[in-house]
Amino acid sequence: MVGSLLARHRSKPRVYIGCMKSGLVLAQKGVKYHEPEYWKFGEEGNKYFRHATGQIYAISKDLATYISVNRHVLHRYANEDVSLGSWFIGLDVEHIDDRSLCCGTSPDCEWKAQAGNPCAASFDWSCSGICKSAERMEEVHQRCGEGDGAIWHTSF
Repeated sequence: MVGSLLARHRSKPRVYIGCMKSGLVLAQKGVKYHEPEYWKFGEEGNKYFRHATGQIYAISKDLATYISVNRHVLHRYANEDVSLGSWFIGLDVEHIDDRSLCCGTSPDCEWKAQAGNPCAASFDWSCSGICKSAERMEEVHQRCGEGDGAIWHTSF
């Protein structure tokens, strides 16, 4: 899935692919994902601009080069996914909201696969990854993965 997704956009010079979201800017200290610079986003209760959730995203080579060259002047926010999204706001970048990157773990990923919409990535929203990943990785892979043979039958 991920390989096919990337191959479809390989020829695009400035592409940013992910599960795009726009959540509340969290101003309250001590909460998960607190943004110390919340005031830069306007009034309390405002939302972030659209950006790819941090679990998985992809950027083109041109954008990676831009970040590398300008890394000393690019501002970093408390959360890396917000930082990355902010760097692309004023650039001519194609944002691709790919919902196959927005899957929860079982049963969400299983239902989507059965409906013909398999997931390229699965995670638990409450954990920003896979909750108890060391114990659950094999189970999630078996229920949500493409199967062991998928990589051997893929062409890019």
